[in-house]
Amino acid sequence: MIYLLVPVLLLTTWQFFLRARRQGLLLVFKSIAVAAVAGLLAGLFIGLGARAGMAAIPLANGGTPTLTLAGSFAVVITFASYGIGLGVVYEGLFRRLLRSNGLAYGGLLMLISWYPLAQAAAQQLTGQPALISLILVSGLIVALMWLPFGLTLEALLRRWQRPDIVRALAGTAA
Repeated sequence: MIYLLVPVLLLTTWQFFLRARRQGLLLVFKSIAVAAVAGLLAGLFIGLGARAGMAAIPLANGGTPTLTLAGSFAVVITFASYGIGLGVVYEGLFRRLLRSNGLAYGGLLMLISWYPLAQAAAQQLTGQPALISLILVSGLIVALMWLPFGLTLEALLRRWQRPDIVRALAGTAA
């Protein structure tokens, strides 16, 4: 997954640069700020999905998950913070490519991260679950992380970037 990060960040930066030349730097900075806040809010779904996945591991091992408020809060906030960067990358690079389809972005993130997350979880299992159940459960948990994230991110961006708001921001940028 890490080998995809550098080209995606470079392309995102380039797209923001091109947009700044067309629309102005202030409007682009406002767009980045809105995408970061929307990503953080939508990222709560990433955190909740990650916490559900962490709770599923002890269940699969035949135990009971130990859920503490402090631990759950730390996991949710940590994983939700990934939404900041992913929101900015979506706004800068993927939103136009995917035609403002948050579900497609969530699906793309799901496909990229399914195997690494499932492999990390499988290493924590003490038994040998059936391959099909491992694939289905890990796919469900990864889908619970990314699909609601993508849908919520697009809904928040669409709400904040309505034409009347964009015109008002463009008026302040001039």
